[in-house]
Amino acid sequence: MKRFVVIGLGGFGSWVARTLYQEGFDVIAIDRSETLVDRHTAEVTRCVAGDATDENLLREVGVEGADAAVVSTGEDLASGILSILALRDTGVQNIYAKVPSVRAAEALERFDLVDMVFPEREAAERLVRRLTSSTVLDYIPIGPDYAIEEIAIPDAWIGRTLFELALPKSHGIQVVALYDVLQGNWKVVPDPDEVLKESDVALVAGKTKVLEKLHKGRRPRAR
Repeated sequence: MKRFVVIGLGGFGSWVARTLYQEGFDVIAIDRSETLVDRHTAEVTRCVAGDATDENLLREVGVEGADAAVVSTGEDLASGILSILALRDTGVQNIYAKVPSVRAAEALERFDLVDMVFPEREAAERLVRRLTSSTVLDYIPIGPDYAIEEIAIPDAWIGRTLFELALPKSHGIQVVALYDVLQGNWKVVPDPDEVLKESDVALVAGKTKVLEKLHKGRRPRAR
């Protein structure tokens, strides 16, 4: 069974820890606050009140050999950095960190983390795209230049096949899935010869700028 470590049981950290545990994984959660530890102790495998910057404590609670760790220490950047170093000293290599600001992300870049999560910014970007576009149903950024969008089928695509449209060549984008609103079915890696319908919704991946041009000015279509 995979074992994960979550440091910091604020809103983000507690959700990560609880969800991993609900998925059937072994989860060790650590926070300085005894109140937070008491609140979430039944939601993880082991919940410990203590200083996660202390390498000895990490070893005592069984962090060694963990598959990955998530550091979510909020605005306390120094504590986050020291926790990352302590995790590395115990042999944990796959470390993710929640960052509260761009400045914090810049400070953590040198630590070779697997990924840095900026949930507030990512949630804001998704909401803005949904508010400002009549056709974007959902939006997931992938780095600074790429994204996956769930969009209503553009009028120009209706009645044509993905093979005919040749979207990777003509637009530099890829339809990775189709959702039939009427039948309620997802088609992942859709058949390139299937005719697109007005009732379809497409999950499209590509450069953000290309996707913006694609749905600009399209009329809305409800899912």
